[in-house]
Amino acid sequence: MRITDVTNNQTGSGSMINSLFSAGITSPVGNAKRWLTPGPTPPGWVSPGPPCAIANSHGTVAVFVEIDGIRRTGITSEDCTGNYDTVNGGGSNGGSYCDSTFNMYDPVVLPNYSGSCTSAADPTCYGRIHIEIDHDWKAAHYCGPSTTCDNAALGSQTNTSSLIDIQGFIYWDPGNVAQPWHSFSGWEIHPLTGWRLHQSSSNPDFNISTSPTAVSISNGSTGTSTVTVAPVNGFTGTVNLSRSTSPSTGLSCSLSPTSITGSGSSTLSCSASSNGLYTVTVSGTDGSLSHSTTVSYNVTSTADFSITANPTDVAINPGTRGTSTITIGPLNGFTGTIVLTSVVSPGGLTCTLSPNSVVLGSSQSSALSCSGLGGTYKVTLTATSGSISHSVIVSFNIRDFTVTTNPATVAITPAVSGTSTITITSLGGFTGTISLASLPSNGLTASLNPANVTLPPDGTTSSTLTVNSSTQGNYTAQVTGTSSSQSHSITLSIIVSDFSITASPNSLSLRRSSTASSLITLKSLNGFSGAVTLSATITPTGPRTSLSPTLVTLSSEGSGTSTLSIKSLKKTPIGSYTVTITATSASLSHVITLQVTVTT
Repeated sequence: MRITDVTNNQTGSGSMINSLFSAGITSPVGNAKRWLTPGPTPPGWVSPGPPCAIANSHGTVAVFVEIDGIRRTGITSEDCTGNYDTVNGGGSNGGSYCDSTFNMYDPVVLPNYSGSCTSAADPTCYGRIHIEIDHDWKAAHYCGPSTTCDNAALGSQTNTSSLIDIQGFIYWDPGNVAQPWHSFSGWEIHPLTGWRLHQSSSNPDFNISTSPTAVSISNGSTGTSTVTVAPVNGFTGTVNLSRSTSPSTGLSCSLSPTSITGSGSSTLSCSASSNGLYTVTVSGTDGSLSHSTTVSYNVTSTADFSITANPTDVAINPGTRGTSTITIGPLNGFTGTIVLTSVVSPGGLTCTLSPNSVVLGSSQSSALSCSGLGGTYKVTLTATSGSISHSVIVSFNIRDFTVTTNPATVAITPAVSGTSTITITSLGGFTGTISLASLPSNGLTASLNPANVTLPPDGTTSSTLTVNSSTQGNYTAQVTGTSSSQSHSITLSIIVSDFSITASPNSLSLRRSSTASSLITLKSLNGFSGAVTLSATITPTGPRTSLSPTLVTLSSEGSGTSTLSIKSLKKTPIGSYTVTITATSASLSHVITLQVTVTT
């Protein structure tokens, strides 16, 4: 790649074909540079920019690059120290080592280093980059004498006119983004890991490699290897991938994708059906160019064990226990201790395993014993030894039924019937005939229709409970459903509400041509509420009667009144009369009488 691929492809001269920074590094705003680090963005910069790190299986790492055909400036020693940096462990490095620092530039972008990059807006800055051979790498002898990043050899074997190829890690230094000597950029190659005198380009080609090159899997499983195609000398063609296996049976392989343009990777995935050693050859072809690589597969039988249950479906009644025999058998010579555990779903079932661990050399068994409430349950049995784990599921159907009612409280008035729906529900596949019986408290009558119901497996059926009482009060009615030895009951509350009527006084005496009155009082009994209509009649005919009001609305446990007026005329016959007052609310009706005497 080119320096401009890293710093910002402003000149249009950089080759972006193979750059890890392709698509996103070029600034769309004039010649502005990218600001990648957190915090305020300086004037003249654009945020955000592309990352200078990639992620692999070990986490986030700096990008490793090679830049060919560039020149260097003078080499300076800086940051000399006798200790490793803290990030590299700290402590003494056994001497005193310095960073070897210099700048490099691309002669294609700026033929002369001198006079270039005079300001942050100068596009020639993008052809320059700061380089450091790290003092910790020297102390660890990664760089220095007899290494590919020997700073002394770089100084003696090259000069400022030499064309050089380098390799190293991309680094962003936020502290020097405004420094002219740092090309007004935070970009660095730090640490430099290798250099050489520039090698002239040859014909475009590609390399093909695999990682890992040896895969060990167990029979019946799948193993993978990554096939990587890397360009050489600017290769941009399409590599078509194929694979062959030797021996040809026992291992089935596929590639995804089967073609790669320029550079990239494909996954070789192989599934084993027979033990043995296999060689998979992956070939890459583009026209007359062809290269291949191999991966060895070692397929073996892994020691294992099996777990089975008999039966896998257990049906029992409440109050009894059901059992299933759990058998654990060795496979491929497995030996060792197997620990057994059980998980019940949903709750309501209690289970035990006896024993809860077995030692395999030959097949062993354990008894699963469960009991609980009516319903359908799944018991997952898991056998574990080290990292190997297998499971089996046993279903338990505890055959029972439930009795429910809706509503659970029935409100009626005297001599008026009320109903509630009795629902019977099958649990755990229960089926059969349910006999229903009612037990009302004293003063209450109750009946069920039908009194016998047939319940289908996991279904529901219903019956109607009818209750009646002639007297206000609170009652109960128990409904019991019975099938053979199984019986369930539910109790309903019955509220019978009413009202009372009284007169005060309950007898009146008046002269001719006068008026008398009595206060009629209505009271709610046991929660009665509603409108009560009043009417009055007098026998024999004589005095005149009136009620005010004739409609009284009662609230629960409340009361109301009406005034009965008796008027005697001048010619009203002297004698005794009877006034009948009737109070009515729907089907409820109560009557009281008053005695009236007319005198001279």
